Amino acid sequence: MTSTMTSTPSSVLSLKSLYHRDNIIGRALRTMGFALFAAAGFKWVSRPVPSAVKVEMSPLEVWVLQWGPTVALIVAGVAFIVFMQRFAWVKKVLTQGITIKGIVEDVDLYEREASHSDTTPAFERPTIRTYFVTVRYAWNGVDKKVRLKLPLSPSTYQMGKGKEVDLRVLESAPDKPLISIVYLGRF
Repeated sequence: MTSTMTSTPSSVLSLKSLYHRDNIIGRALRTMGFALFAAAGFKWVSRPVPSAVKVEMSPLEVWVLQWGPTVALIVAGVAFIVFMQRFAWVKKVLTQGITIKGIVEDVDLYEREASHSDTTPAFERPTIRTYFVTVRYAWNGVDKKVRLKLPLSPSTYQMGKGKEVDLRVLESAPDKPLISIVYLGRF
């Protein structure tokens, strides 16, 4: 496991690619989208309709209609901040990081059954799979180990137990590497 300096990647991924490849960016964007949709929905539902029959509302309903859009916009704002910080971090690691070699020490697969829907056959349930890899690497003579979540199966990236993998690491944060092929690979 030797470290090597390489030039910066020719292009940092598009937002669409990062949405699918980085779990934090994807969740932040989905949360932001849902919160904006909810804020608009609360605002639409709470608007007065002159020809509507007056209905008595509970104090909870009044509170939700009054504060729902504000709370949803705050959630969207927090999600936007998380997205921007993660986007800046990933971009910095990919453009300013050093490429080092690591060894895949372990591959973990977690499976769970998805909830039943109208389109699934009666006795079949779809399975949701989540993949994690544990990678061992050396940084300045110190052996380090990190567990990273993969967006797709390890075979997509030709990763397996005992195989070598390229990592991008910032000198200021050697404990937070990114797997190069996940962000820069073409598959």
